[in-house]
Amino acid sequence: MRFLLLLVIILSTQFLMSNNQLNESSHSLNHLDDGIYAAALTPMHSDLSCDSHQLVQHCFDLVQRGCKGIVLFGTTGEGPSFSVKERIDVLEEVIDEGFDPQKIILGNGGANIQETVDLARAAIKCDCAALLVAPPSFFKNIQEEGVIAFYREIIRRVADPNLRILLYHIPQYSGVPIALEIIEALRLEFPDIVIGIKESEGNLAFAKKVIDAFPDFMVFVGKETHIIEAVNYGASGSICGLANLFPELICSLFAKGKSANCANPREIEFFFQVLKEYPFIPAFKSWMENKRGPAWHYVRPPLIPLDAAKSNQFISSLEQM
Repeated sequence: MRFLLLLVIILSTQFLMSNNQLNESSHSLNHLDDGIYAAALTPMHSDLSCDSHQLVQHCFDLVQRGCKGIVLFGTTGEGPSFSVKERIDVLEEVIDEGFDPQKIILGNGGANIQETVDLARAAIKCDCAALLVAPPSFFKNIQEEGVIAFYREIIRRVADPNLRILLYHIPQYSGVPIALEIIEALRLEFPDIVIGIKESEGNLAFAKKVIDAFPDFMVFVGKETHIIEAVNYGASGSICGLANLFPELICSLFAKGKSANCANPREIEFFFQVLKEYPFIPAFKSWMENKRGPAWHYVRPPLIPLDAAKSNQFISSLEQM
């Protein structure tokens, strides 16, 4: 009898220890800090395959220069132009080269439920911080119930409590806005999974409404000129492309916003005045090519690189910052 009692105690203790370890592991997984996340550009070989070695060096550089982490295969990283397999392969290669997966947000780059599920499972397996999920982008005039159903189906198919989703509000590309009612419904049903939003419309008023309506919900703005005011208002930070080029400058905006709501530095206003004349991804890559070499020249069609004259003009203009 004593033996059976002792066995029960031992097994119960082991179960509790195992359960506590699981809970601690669950809490340590998928943690997203406030701050600046660079929407990483994707360097490529001449055959337009990703140059993973150059990419991971870039990711390390961005973090060393102040960024909290990076987004792989978002809009700036030409995510929709890469297959699911390519994105998963590159993700694994970047992590294999030593980059911390907890500093990676992976973009879904499409509107296919099963492909997004496959990416989500890969992100969880690799211990990434979160998945940035854009809504369906082909069918237009979609009802809010349809957008909610899209996210719900992904979450139910993944069926993993470690899944963390950032909603991607980018209606100028997707044609489908993420309304407050959508956030409310998903937060109510999946409060531990749908943890935040990236506001990439450049709609600061909407970002503030989200912050007001959902105080514990992470809000990342995409427009660099909004970082100071948004962070000062309560936003978690920014996921943005300009951090690829000038990470210290962009991280300084976050720091400024934490202390006061002040005007943007002259450099930011000057940059966007220059950028008006150029398509932003090829322009960003021309700057990187000038600094880092030919892997940053290539873009996938339908994008095309800047010609030599425009590239030189863009670089010369920025050097006046």
